[in-house]
Amino acid sequence: MEHGPAGFELVESLCVAIQAGGAVPTVRVPDLQRHHVLRALECGARIVVVPMINTAEQAAEIVKHGKYPPLGSRGFNTRSRGVDYGLKGLQTAFAEANARTHLFVQIETMEAVGNLESICAVQGLSGIFIGPGDLSMSGGFAGDLTAAGLIDIVSKCIRTARERGLHAGILVGAGPMLDSALAGGCDLVFCGGDVTELAAVWPKLLESVPGST
Repeated sequence: MEHGPAGFELVESLCVAIQAGGAVPTVRVPDLQRHHVLRALECGARIVVVPMINTAEQAAEIVKHGKYPPLGSRGFNTRSRGVDYGLKGLQTAFAEANARTHLFVQIETMEAVGNLESICAVQGLSGIFIGPGDLSMSGGFAGDLTAAGLIDIVSKCIRTARERGLHAGILVGAGPMLDSALAGGCDLVFCGGDVTELAAVWPKLLESVPGST
């Protein structure tokens, strides 16, 4: 939802389909505003990734919006997918929602890298998620995801999170950065996508068609 046009109605339908297929519904919301985090969870997201988190204070806001007490103050609601429509009773529904909801902060600026220790100390977070594209711009690598300096920064972030008992994720294609991330303990990987794969295939297909432009 950060860069795409999807609304919450589509997100809920996708969460239903993903869960029915045996996978884990994951939503990257536009930002850390309460209604974005809360509504993604109400739609049935199990993992919520929040972009551009630079401080522990911002990370704590996500927990506040995304977890029920005692961890946070998620909005009271008993009739959504996120709480199994309240069919198990309120206390059970809220406790299970807290247990199965995973909040990830996206690390994609050098400010966030500098504050990573304090961010990882925020109770209620499940992990960090590296955004190497924006991090490359913030770190002066201008989109070069093969730069040794950038790969070193990413690897250190992943190791820091894993050493503190948090999950660590990344969005990057196959190559040296992914290899290094996996070696550092990265356990949530997005390494492809529909548009990315189509963009690689369709130009070649069009080139094979006489008269195509």
